Amino acid sequence: MRALMEGTERTQHRSVVLRAAPWVAGAWTLAFGALVGLALLGRAPDPWVPDAASPLGALSGTQMSWVIAVLALLALAAGGVAAKMRTPRTTRATGWLLIVVGLVVAVVVSDVRALMFLGYLPQVLLAMVGVGPGAGQLEWGLFVDSGVALAHATGGLALVVAGVSFLGQAEPGGRLDWGRWARWGRPAVAVAVVVPLLYAVTRIAWALNIPLGISDGMLEELGEAKWAGFGLAASAVVGAVLTWGLVARWGEVFWRWVPRIGGRPVPIAMALVPGLLVAGVVMSAGISFWRLVISDDLWRVPGATSDWAAWGPEMLWPLWGVALAVACLAYLGRRTSVRG
Repeated sequence: MRALMEGTERTQHRSVVLRAAPWVAGAWTLAFGALVGLALLGRAPDPWVPDAASPLGALSGTQMSWVIAVLALLALAAGGVAAKMRTPRTTRATGWLLIVVGLVVAVVVSDVRALMFLGYLPQVLLAMVGVGPGAGQLEWGLFVDSGVALAHATGGLALVVAGVSFLGQAEPGGRLDWGRWARWGRPAVAVAVVVPLLYAVTRIAWALNIPLGISDGMLEELGEAKWAGFGLAASAVVGAVLTWGLVARWGEVFWRWVPRIGGRPVPIAMALVPGLLVAGVVMSAGISFWRLVISDDLWRVPGATSDWAAWGPEMLWPLWGVALAVACLAYLGRRTSVRG
C-alpha cells in the first residue's frame, strides 16, 4: 500500500490530482477493507445495503462484503508488487490491475444511490435548515447509504487515476500521450449534453403538471415529489452546460470579468475530476436501471412500465457516462498537447 500511495512521487511532472489519487485510493482500500473484515467476522454490519437498483442488486450484504474484500486485497497486492519489483513491466501490470479494480468499484460496486446523493444534495442541505419542499421528511438512512455509494465511486476513480499514473511511469518519457483523444471532443460532448437534457425535459414537464411520458394518474401520485424531480432536472441542465465547457473557450480560460482569476487558465483538474466522477456515477446508475429491466424488476420504479418517461431516459445513462468520460479525456488531450 505504501507503493500505491507513493507511486506518483516518481513522476517528473506531478499534479495535485496525481499526488492525491493514491492517498484517496489507499484510504478507500484500508477503510472498506477494515469495514468488510469486521462485517465478515460478525463484529459490524455489512457496509453495503442490498438494493435492486444496483448492478449487483441480486447479492446480499454479506456476499457484497466478500466482493469488496477481494477488490481491496487486489489493490493491496498491486501496491505490494510495485514496492518489490519496480520494473517497467511490473509497473505497467500494476497500473492495469488498479484500473480494472477501480472501474469495478466505481461502476459495479457503486450504484444509482451515488447519483441520488449528488442530485439531491442541494435539497438535503436546504432541508437540514428546514427550508424547501420536503424539509423534515428526508430518509436519512437512504442518504447515508447513498453517501457510501458515492464513496465507492470516489475511491474507484482514485484507483483508476493511480493506475493511469503507474502506466505513465512505465513509458519512456514518464507520461502518457493523451493527444489522440482530442479529436473525439465535440461528438462526445454533443452526446453528453443531449442525454441529460432529454431527462431534464421530462422532469420539468412534470413540475409544470404536463404528463409527458406518464399517465395522469402517475402525475397525481407524484404530488410534491415532482419538485424533487425538478431539482434533479436543474442539476442535469447545469451539468450539461458545464459539459459544453469541455469544448468551449471559457472551459480553458476564466472569463475576464471574474474577480482575481479572470483571464487565467482554468486548472485542468477543475474540469477533469468532477467530469470523470459524474461519468462513473451516471454509468453505474444507468447499468442499475438496465439490471432492473433485464431482471424484470422494473415495477420497482414509480409508475407502470407503460410510463416510459419514468425509466426510459435513464436507459441512455450508460451512453452518457461513456461520452462524458471520452469528452474529459479529449479535454485532457487538447490541454496537455497545447501546453506541450
